[in-house]
Amino acid sequence: MLYEIILIYCATGALAGFVSGMFGVGGAFTMAPILIIGLPLQGVPEHHVMHLSVGTSLAVMFTTSAYVAILRYRIGDLQLPLMFRFVPYIIIGAVAGSLFGDLLPGNVLKVIFMGFLVLTILRGVFYKGHETVDGGGDLHEVRGPGLWSHGVVTGITGSLLGPGPAIVIGPYLRKRRYSMAMVAATASALAGLLGLSATGGYVYGGFGEHGLPDFSLGYLYLPAAGGLAAGALIGSPFGIRASHWIPDLLVHRMFVGYVTFILAVMLIWGR
Repeated sequence: MLYEIILIYCATGALAGFVSGMFGVGGAFTMAPILIIGLPLQGVPEHHVMHLSVGTSLAVMFTTSAYVAILRYRIGDLQLPLMFRFVPYIIIGAVAGSLFGDLLPGNVLKVIFMGFLVLTILRGVFYKGHETVDGGGDLHEVRGPGLWSHGVVTGITGSLLGPGPAIVIGPYLRKRRYSMAMVAATASALAGLLGLSATGGYVYGGFGEHGLPDFSLGYLYLPAAGGLAAGALIGSPFGIRASHWIPDLLVHRMFVGYVTFILAVMLIWGR
């Protein structure tokens, strides 16, 4: 039974890696619903499911996003000066959010997660598109309250809910005329940092909790993390290639469709 579940996690990881490479979301939106569905089938108590799902997704998000960021850097999509501007604010938000997340009931966390999906869809539907600039947008516009507020909010929501920086920072950078490829590259690099920062909080928060499955490290379920990470490393390069083949605005629309699909899965099977 465990081997079959790990194979399912590997297949899910491959899909998560593909969308991570394509959109820069870190793949947590794909992984978390599968964990929410799969963990109860393994006998995990309901009150631990959401915390294990988010904690495990964040750990895998670190592995996948770091790999995607390296690949994106090699082909010129990742601008390090742009990424480093967000780093301190991401860390502050991630640590605060992960420690606070342990205090929230699993059902509350699940409702917040689905609400955040709805908000993402609405922002995407009403996005009118902006002309992008070859070689990147205007770095001088990425500063001030817009910079630190988007960075901190990304850290908090990412550590609580699992979505990568593409969800919050993506629209902010798109308005400053960065292409989807560069948004995905920046988001992937920051998602890796977010995953590393927030996973520590979930591992720490889960120590001493009763009813966690075997091979758990706090709220990190190691068999699922291993299967998801293995699949994600396979799927990521294909997502990067697809993002360069498909027109920029269409990639954006596909991202909205992807988030809508994840919300539907949560509503139908995640109850």
